[in-house]
Amino acid sequence: MRSNYLHLLITSCVFLASCSSIEVRTTDYTPVQNLQIEVAFDTLLDVGITVFTPDVEDIPDEALDFVGVREAESIWVADRLKATLDSTGAWGYVRVIPDEQVITDLHIDGRILQSDGETSRFDVVVYDSSKRVWLDKVYEQVISHYAYSSEQRAAEPFQGIYNQIANDLLALMTEIEPADRKNLRKITDMRFAALFSPEAFSEYLVMDDNNYYQLERLPADNDPMLERVNSIRLRDQMFVDVLQDYYRGFVSKMEQPYDAWREQSFTETTIIRQLDSSASARKLGGWLAIAVGVGAQFSDDYLVRLAGTSAVYGGVENIRAGYLAQDEAMLHIQTLSELGESLEYELEPSVIELQDRTVTLAGTTRDQYAEWREILREIYIRETGDISAGQDGG
Repeated sequence: MRSNYLHLLITSCVFLASCSSIEVRTTDYTPVQNLQIEVAFDTLLDVGITVFTPDVEDIPDEALDFVGVREAESIWVADRLKATLDSTGAWGYVRVIPDEQVITDLHIDGRILQSDGETSRFDVVVYDSSKRVWLDKVYEQVISHYAYSSEQRAAEPFQGIYNQIANDLLALMTEIEPADRKNLRKITDMRFAALFSPEAFSEYLVMDDNNYYQLERLPADNDPMLERVNSIRLRDQMFVDVLQDYYRGFVSKMEQPYDAWREQSFTETTIIRQLDSSASARKLGGWLAIAVGVGAQFSDDYLVRLAGTSAVYGGVENIRAGYLAQDEAMLHIQTLSELGESLEYELEPSVIELQDRTVTLAGTTRDQYAEWREILREIYIRETGDISAGQDGG
C-alpha cells in the first residue's frame, strides 16, 4: 500500500513538472514560378483582385483576430497578391479593385479566415468574365519565429501563401488555349458595353446551359457605339488606376505598424497557446494530486499520510497557478486588441476634373467607385442619347 501511494504521488509530481513545453511550428516555403513561355500580349488576361473580405462575423471574444486589424490587412493581402502575380509575367494588368462591379478578365475574391502572425489562412475563389470558376480553395501557411528574425525582416513573412495562389493560377492559365483567352477578353469587352447600353450590346452575349457567358457574335470594329463605350471604359480604368495609388499609399503607411503587430501577435499567440496548455495541465495535475493526497490520508503509514498532505497543498497551488495563467493570457489578448484598434483607416475624397465640371467623390473605395460608375453612365447618356444606359445589364 505504501509503495502504491508513493508511486502515485511521484507520478503526479512528474506530470506537474512536464506541464510546459516549447514547440516550433512551420511549413515548407513555396517559391513563386514565373511564366516560362512567350505569350502574345493580346492573350494576357487582366486580373482584378477584390479587397479581401475580413471574416469578422463569428470571431469569439477570446480570438486573436480583431476587426480593426482584419479591415486593414484586407487591403494588405490583396496588394501582396497583386505584387506576386505581377512578378510572374503571366498576366496583363493586375489591379486591386473595391468590389465585383469592376468587370475584368479574371476576378479573384478572397476571405481572410485566420491571421494571427503565426498562421495565415485564406479562402480564395477565382472566376473569369464568362463566370466560369477556375479555383475555389483554402490556402494556409504557418511560420516559425525565424520568419521575424533580423535576417528575414526585409521579406514578407507569409510570401509563401501568395506564391501558392500565384502558382496555381499560372498552371490553370497555361492550360487554356491562346484563342480561348482572347475570347475571354472579348467577353469582358461585351459585358462592360452591355452595362452602359444593354439594348445595343446584350445581343452579342448568350448564356449557355451551364450559365456561362458565350459570344454570339461581335460588333464591327468601327461601330460608333462601341467606340463611345471604349472611351468610357478607358476613363473607368483610369479611375481604377487612381485607386491603385490609394491602395499602395495605404499599404506603405501601414507597413511598419502592421509588421510590428504581426511579430507581436506571433509572440502573443505562442505565449497564449503555451499558457492555455500549461493552465489546463496545471489544473488537471492539481486535481490529480489532491485526489491522491486525500486518498493517502486513509493510509496507516505516517510517511504516506505526510506525503499526501503535501500533495494536497501542491495540488491547490497548481490549480491557483492554472487560473493565474489564464488571467495572464487574457492580458495578452487585451494587448492585441489595443494594437488592432490602432490600424483604423479612412479614404480621402477624390477630386476629378471633367470637361464641364469638377466632381468630388467621398466615402470608401466601394462608395467612390459606385459613384464614379454613375457619373460614367451620365456621360455616356449625354454623348449618345441612349436612355437604355440607365438600366443595369451584364
